[in-house]
Parts: sequence; structure tokens; C-alpha cells
Amino acid sequence: MKGIASDLQTRLQRDPQAVVHLIVRTQDAPGAHLADAQACGMIVHRTFSLISALAVEGTASAALALANQPWVVSIEEDKPVHTM
Repeated sequence: MKGIASDLQTRLQRDPQAVVHLIVRTQDAPGAHLADAQACGMIVHRTFSLISALAVEGTASAALALANQPWVVSIEEDKPVHTM
């Protein structure tokens, strides 16, 4: 799968029903893909225009389906960000 780290892909495949929180980078304006992400079974929590991305939540199996969409550039875990 394009744009998804092999360790994340392995974890998603291992437990398809696990709930995951992800950042999905898009080729173009993320707002154009809200319905597509929802159709894959994801809940969209936020859009980011500066980095062209969506913050989503859903099952691991839905995330794998989302990874196959042609407008998806990459998928990574949505983790807390800490400042120094």
C-alpha cells in the first residue's frame, strides 16, 4: 500500500476491528474528500488546509480501505504533539 508505513499496515491487518486515529494526507483540498472518507467508514474529526490532511477515526479495516483511495498520499497515526 502506498504511503503507509509497513509497521502500521501490519498492525491494522492484525486487528481489523481495532479503533484507530489517523492523519490522512490528501493530494488536493481535504474538504473535497470528506464524503469519500466517510464512505470508507471513517469519522472525520478535522480538516487541515495547510498540510492538506484529514484527522479521522475508524476501524483498522476501514483505514486499510481508505489507504487504497487514489487521492490519499499517506496515512500515519494521529499522535499527541509535545513542545519542548
